[in-house]
Amino acid sequence: MMAGILVPVVFVAGSLVIDTTNALSMKTHLQNAADSAALATTTQLAEGTITEAQAKDYATVFFNGQVADATRNFDAFTVVPTVNVSHTGTGKKTVWNVEVAAVGSQNSSALARIAGKNSLDVTISATSQSARDASNPISMMLVLDRSGSMGWASGQTTTQVQPKYCTRWVWSWSKYSWQQETYQCGTETVTTDIPKIAVLKDAVGKLVNHIVEADPDDAYARIGAVAYNNQTNHGDKFNITWDKPKVTEFANGFSANGGTYSVDAMKWAYEQVTGVGEVNAHFSKNGSKDPSKFIVFMTDGKNETGSTSGDAYADKMTKQHCQSAKDAGTTIFAVAFQAPPEGQSLLKACASGNSFYYDAQSADELTKAFEAIGEEAVKLTTRLTN
Repeated sequence: MMAGILVPVVFVAGSLVIDTTNALSMKTHLQNAADSAALATTTQLAEGTITEAQAKDYATVFFNGQVADATRNFDAFTVVPTVNVSHTGTGKKTVWNVEVAAVGSQNSSALARIAGKNSLDVTISATSQSARDASNPISMMLVLDRSGSMGWASGQTTTQVQPKYCTRWVWSWSKYSWQQETYQCGTETVTTDIPKIAVLKDAVGKLVNHIVEADPDDAYARIGAVAYNNQTNHGDKFNITWDKPKVTEFANGFSANGGTYSVDAMKWAYEQVTGVGEVNAHFSKNGSKDPSKFIVFMTDGKNETGSTSGDAYADKMTKQHCQSAKDAGTTIFAVAFQAPPEGQSLLKACASGNSFYYDAQSADELTKAFEAIGEEAVKLTTRLTN
């Protein structure tokens, strides 16, 4: 009698366990797929790889790819995803929101079907938001070469229309003789070389603009700069400031002259970004006790002291300052602008890895390198919000 009573109970309990396990497994599977699809889609939107019109199809295909193996794992499995895409803001300040929802279904256990419950259904949703991270506190120092070689031609040229002058002979009644005079005889187009220092100034402006766009209220990002040739004087230093456009103005005042010696400039930059005063500046403004620290180290030459041993010592000390900065949590971007092998070697040693080293062999490549660094400093962030 007891067996007759307990056997159906055992079967029902077993059926409930199976159905519960299958439902939880399907829900986890679908949730992971929805999370991945939402994250991937917002990332692609933020990076500009896909358009808003393409986003729904992209998310649907991505989701379906993630659940393809579920057909084999679940009995008579079906799923219908729904994707909603929206955004706020415009241009580089656009914030993308992607919601991926889905209803999944599979057959229930045999006993449950006998009892009239034919399927197990679960509903899930995931929402992801992607935007430039304008709330990541950063401190950045630019270490910029302004040695004499920066006045050389960059390989980039510009043209301008200017007056053309000719000469002619005219009779001078006051001197009773023929005199030669110069007069404007039209215009001419002149091609001139753009010096490397001018390209650098433009590149600095573009880097600063990236960070200004991400922090228009001057609440999170601070930048400073130091220029160096064979010496680094007080006038070559610009303390880190919230007023980021001032860094562009400072760079625009550079002149190219002298030799190359990077030791003092790198030491000062390292002290600026890692000093207690920098932490206090952020804490009082945005509450951060650990801002992200960056140094951008650029040269078109190599350390020149007048002796081989002196050059080696300058490289050694510069590397030591770079390492001290990295040990203190600073990320170093290094940019070689048509630099010789010795300069490239120094920059590679200072960079925080191969992906942080840029070898710019042209003016265009230098500008792109600085733009990429600006993007990295305020890099895109994608997060699940639900």
